[in-house]
Amino acid sequence: MQRPSSDEYPIKDYALIGNCETAALINPDGGIDWLCLPAFDSPSFFGALLDRQKGGEFFIRPGCTYRVEREYVDDSAILKTRFLTEKGAVQLTDFFVIARQRNSTFYDFTSLHPTQKLVRILKLESGNYVPIEVTVDARPEYGRDRISWTRLSDNSLQYSSPMATFYSNIPMEDEGDQLIGHFLAESEQTYFTVLDYGTEPQPPALEDINRWLLITKSYWREWNLFNYYRGAYEKIIRRSAVTLKLLTNAASGAFVAAPTTSLPERIGGEQNWDYRYLWVRDTSLFINTMFRLGYSGEAKDFINFMTSRCQEEYELKIGSSEEAKAIKILYPIKPGSSTDEHFLDHLGGYRGSTPVRVGNRAARQFQLDNYGHLLEAFYYFRQTGGKLSSKMMQLISRLTQDVLAYWQQPDNGIWEDPARRNYTYGKVMAWLALERAARLDPAQEIRLKETADRIKDDILTRGLAESGSSKFLADVYGGNSVDASCLLAFTNGFLRRDLAAKTRQEIEKILVSGPLVYRNLEQREKKKEGAFLLCSFWLINHLIREGELYRAEKVLTEIVGHVSLLGLFAEEIDPESGEFLGNFPQAFSHLGLIGTILNLEQAKRDPVFHSLADTDKFEHSVGATIGVKGVLAGFMRVPATFQLLFSRRSKWISIV
Repeated sequence: MQRPSSDEYPIKDYALIGNCETAALINPDGGIDWLCLPAFDSPSFFGALLDRQKGGEFFIRPGCTYRVEREYVDDSAILKTRFLTEKGAVQLTDFFVIARQRNSTFYDFTSLHPTQKLVRILKLESGNYVPIEVTVDARPEYGRDRISWTRLSDNSLQYSSPMATFYSNIPMEDEGDQLIGHFLAESEQTYFTVLDYGTEPQPPALEDINRWLLITKSYWREWNLFNYYRGAYEKIIRRSAVTLKLLTNAASGAFVAAPTTSLPERIGGEQNWDYRYLWVRDTSLFINTMFRLGYSGEAKDFINFMTSRCQEEYELKIGSSEEAKAIKILYPIKPGSSTDEHFLDHLGGYRGSTPVRVGNRAARQFQLDNYGHLLEAFYYFRQTGGKLSSKMMQLISRLTQDVLAYWQQPDNGIWEDPARRNYTYGKVMAWLALERAARLDPAQEIRLKETADRIKDDILTRGLAESGSSKFLADVYGGNSVDASCLLAFTNGFLRRDLAAKTRQEIEKILVSGPLVYRNLEQREKKKEGAFLLCSFWLINHLIREGELYRAEKVLTEIVGHVSLLGLFAEEIDPESGEFLGNFPQAFSHLGLIGTILNLEQAKRDPVFHSLADTDKFEHSVGATIGVKGVLAGFMRVPATFQLLFSRRSKWISIV
């Protein structure tokens, strides 16, 4: 396999590995093209993804012509790449070590030991020998710095730097600021490299490498036992679940929208954003999905993170001149990180798509829909047996007061438009916010429902447009076009069926291309971006609630046909070429996929389920998942989890 002439790999061809702290993207030629250390939102250590010449890379590959086969080991984040050459076949295994804390309970897979090790193992599978090339070309600080490796021993197997230590049983030479190795892979030999970015690195022996691999395999095998789903889509559901797990930050409970920055929504375009943050908008979908799959630990940690971060930010605003709204639209995944946007002008961008951005300018916007998402997340949490703490109730109260105060104001909308307008979807979510707040705080029910009714009347008076003799939900007040987000006004229970059907028809007429859906007309015609994958899942769920299950499954089947060979999705897809666009892999896309499959399969089993609104679907699907009742319910649904009471295989063992 020869490297593409453009020196750029299709986004679709990348694999993801990680450890719930950071993640790496690996191209088909055994090259790590993206890795930020020590965390998702840190500067890149390898960044060839955004500039092949300046970004830095770490590759292990044959020094002769080869073909490539790749797959994940079972339902894990361990990547296996087979290089098939005329001289023989070699297998490269890539993984981050991931292990539970020694004192973690049997159901706790979020309390992780800070292993901080990227391991690569190479073995000859067939033939007598295969020539191998290894290059470690680290370029910290997004390619602005050159690294200085210091040899730790005379045998050239250990090198240190200010950011990481490199261990290997492959002879390596320090050539300037690169580590270079050339050798013949022989039978019955195991070759390895370890990039250790922990605070107390120790040189590993081969036995340690094998033990780390076993611990990591055990972690993923045991974590997958908690996945309730069994059905026709099991393979893609499990891969999506593992992907979402990899996007979480175990130390804080947060998760990133994607592990990358500045992958373009149009090749050569300027819509290149940094997605290494947590968007409040993702909360209800994440909580809904993780609880329905059986991962209450991740859901609980996330809701706790949101509560504490919102409280901290609110207290900071109280002491400043800034307007003290209860929430921002996005948060860094750990305290102290900045969201301020700036450009990396020295990088050429993915396939020449500039600017390359760090930070996100939307952090200071006002987006009304977020209130509905977060209040719905708290409602889901309580429905599964979660106890709303006093801090949670304080936040719920502040969120509610914000909606009452600001619902009539224009906002920047779900798509983060720089200009504020009266976006219809934002108003719909303000209505939903008060509906959920009324359920969470019954003492305020009458007052909140009165305002919710006012909001609904306002939307149906000012937010409808006409098409012939029919009306549909417009994108903005006074507008005459549609937005894909209007599909959610039916699935969340706001729109009546006739208006919803007409709105869906308008969207299909203007924004749909095959199974793919654009966000709105501006993005399709003016900015020429790809179709937004999550919008396709919105359409499918709309069809499900209408009872159009055959059509819904047909569209879903076509969407699943676009998934990468490794089971991953980006943010967008070009309907003409099928090319992936936008940051990768994208949490929104995988959350939408899982939720849609769960809804469709349950609708096929239960004749009532399809007609329910989103919240009612959740209540119908999920019982107790938190506390003693949740543990017992888990044993009943997946008896194999009982074995974890006595297992220590996925827990950390230090080097002796």
